[in-house]
Amino acid sequence: MAKTKKSKLEQHVDSLTEQVNAAMAAADTLQDENKPLLRAAAKTVTGVLQRELRKLEQAPVLKLPENASDKELKEARLRRAVSRGKSLYLPSWKDMAVGFPNVLLRSALFAACNPPPKNEAVFEKPIATQGDATLKMTGHQLGHYDRQVFAACLRYYRNGLTLHAADTDLGWIEVSFWQLAQDLNVPYGLNSHIAIRESLIRLSAAHLRIQTNRQDIPLPRLIDVKFDDGYQGRTSSSKNVKGRDTVAFRILDAMAELFGPEDWSNVSDAAIFDYSGLHAWVTGFFSTHREDFPLKIKDLYDFSGSVCELREFRRRLKDTLSKLQSPETDVQVRVERFEMDKENVRVYLVRWQKSQDKAATS
Repeated sequence: MAKTKKSKLEQHVDSLTEQVNAAMAAADTLQDENKPLLRAAAKTVTGVLQRELRKLEQAPVLKLPENASDKELKEARLRRAVSRGKSLYLPSWKDMAVGFPNVLLRSALFAACNPPPKNEAVFEKPIATQGDATLKMTGHQLGHYDRQVFAACLRYYRNGLTLHAADTDLGWIEVSFWQLAQDLNVPYGLNSHIAIRESLIRLSAAHLRIQTNRQDIPLPRLIDVKFDDGYQGRTSSSKNVKGRDTVAFRILDAMAELFGPEDWSNVSDAAIFDYSGLHAWVTGFFSTHREDFPLKIKDLYDFSGSVCELREFRRRLKDTLSKLQSPETDVQVRVERFEMDKENVRVYLVRWQKSQDKAATS
């Protein structure tokens, strides 16, 4: 695999490191009392420069020079978001999957409970999330269907569409409502048209403030949308609404900050589109992890955004994990086994075991 070209800043850091190493070599030729001082100083600066370079390599967005080749861009996008010159790209991901930020699926943003019919808007509401990230939302509660619609829109960026800032009028993707229904694997009709439209409105009204990896990431909205259809409220008839009606959407550039090397996952279509409620949340949550680990049931209760009593959540979680053990469950989300008591749960996925077996034989 060809090496990805480094940015000018990375090249500059490398150049300085070489200079310091040269100074250390020069110190070896000295025989006076200045020799240990020069070596110590050069070694210290070298360590600082190397740490800075490692930070650059772990930045969410890898910066490539404008003259980087398409091959270099393609290889870089396998791991994270990438910019080439003024163009900004999300990572590329596997077939039959959607690249999804971990912080969104490990939280109560797309809650396991269904949004109430007239759920009130919230302002700067803290959203429970796993790990050291913090998330606050202004908008209306989101559920598993909103996650599906958002994933269907994200999928359009897999093959290299670019992201743009909110203060530009670039990057709009126009599709028909019929096509979005196909993307969601549901039949098109009046009800699906309305459901897709209302979900896009909720997603566009969701303002997030995320703090992760020691940086603040404001997302003015999860998605930008513009409609061109005959919808006039719930009194619309099938004569007003048509499958060829269009919606234009775009994901804004701030989203790239959530796609660092360790910050996103290939989430299978089965995990995204095959389930609802707690089943949907559980498959999404575990899709962002690579191995089994113990979890507090109370933590999962908070992360899932469930509103039932904890005792009822425990029962539903056990039922969900049991059903996901079925041989008919897609192997990407199938549960091999789980261990559960009153306070804790540990889940083992089939695909984790397959990955471990493959690593052991390679």
